[in-house]
Amino acid sequence: MNSVYIGIDLAWGEKNLSGFCVLESNSYAKKLKILDLKLIKSIDEIIQEIQKYKDYKIYVGVDAPLIVPNETGNREVEKKFNKDFAKYKIAMLPANKKILTKYSPQIRSEVLFKKLSEYGFKRDYKSDKVIFEVYTHSTIAMCFNNHKILQYKRKKGRSTKFIKEQLEIYKNYLKKELFSHDILKKDISTLKGQGLKDYEDMLDSLVCGYCIKYCQYNEVKFYQVDGVNTFVTPISMWKVYMIRCNDNTLYTGITTDLHRRVKEHNGTKLGAKYTKARRPVKLVYYENCDDKVNAMQREYAIKQLSKEKKLELLNV
Repeated sequence: MNSVYIGIDLAWGEKNLSGFCVLESNSYAKKLKILDLKLIKSIDEIIQEIQKYKDYKIYVGVDAPLIVPNETGNREVEKKFNKDFAKYKIAMLPANKKILTKYSPQIRSEVLFKKLSEYGFKRDYKSDKVIFEVYTHSTIAMCFNNHKILQYKRKKGRSTKFIKEQLEIYKNYLKKELFSHDILKKDISTLKGQGLKDYEDMLDSLVCGYCIKYCQYNEVKFYQVDGVNTFVTPISMWKVYMIRCNDNTLYTGITTDLHRRVKEHNGTKLGAKYTKARRPVKLVYYENCDDKVNAMQREYAIKQLSKEKKLELLNV
């Protein structure tokens, strides 16, 4: 059964349009193909579009709160996420019934989630019909923008010229992950007013679709609502690792891809000089790090340890 990855940048009110995309991957290319990309108004229309792919495995990423149990304040999801991502200066806005019902009598994202649940969608990657909350800002920061927020949203003090420059950066990031499409060829300098906002919403839907695919296979963090994983986000790809060489010595390094790096140590010219003469090697330890600087600092600290202390670390 083939898979599709659907991204929805859901509008909080009925008057606004939601970005909607369908992406497809195959085993022959790393890039995703855009099967569909549009702006949709109603929840029922979104459901109808999703149902077109009922014979596929469907993974849906929605940039909106699927479950809102609290009348005011922040959900626990936002509290925990904001604490974890404060070091990157990334935060989620509060989601509560009081705020969201100002935009719509019924919280649109909850309505969408309830209806898709009736069609068998679950907050579980083991299901053939998957749905999770995602967040464009953390996805862009962790996957593309060197752990920094991309400032493309309309905000006081940001000029239209600046926003267009940020959207150009945004578009170029997506070009690396998606096959060619008209939206990736768009001359952003010609966009004005609602046209610029519509373009932003469609890019956001693409990132939602990309995120739900990325999180299926990479390092992520889940946040729970009512005891179930509900929101998922990429985390820093940087890791410090230790490998054991065939002479029983330990080598420490940093990487963004453990599988690739161990393969390089074992069989390519890209492996470290130290490990080339001590193959085969085996991964025995790794830690996630906040960013490249943090990974380098942790690598240095581990290298200063005695072998006995390193072995203690392996047994933790």
